[in-house]
Amino acid sequence: HARFGLLFLRNGNWKGRQLISQEWVNSVQKSSKANQSYGYMWWVNRGERHWENVSESVYYAAGFGGNFIVIDKENDLVIVTRWLQPSKIGEMVKLVQDSILKD
Repeated sequence: HARFGLLFLRNGNWKGRQLISQEWVNSVQKSSKANQSYGYMWWVNRGERHWENVSESVYYAAGFGGNFIVIDKENDLVIVTRWLQPSKIGEMVKLVQDSILKD
């Protein structure tokens, strides 16, 4: 999961090879017309599913059982969780972001 997240964090580039087009990576970060919280098979931090005090630039994959891949481009960060209570993911992301020392 972490490597897949890193591939998206790096705009589809893996060790100098463009495996996924940057246009696709940009597209998954945009809200769909049908649901402001959902893009192209990725969730975006907007609309009804917005996580409080977490940037709207964050996007994520969510799987059964509380498995998440969170992409935080502003902090150059990928967060992977396994078996996390889904209602706690926003709080978890905020805690991780708050733990990063910023200049």
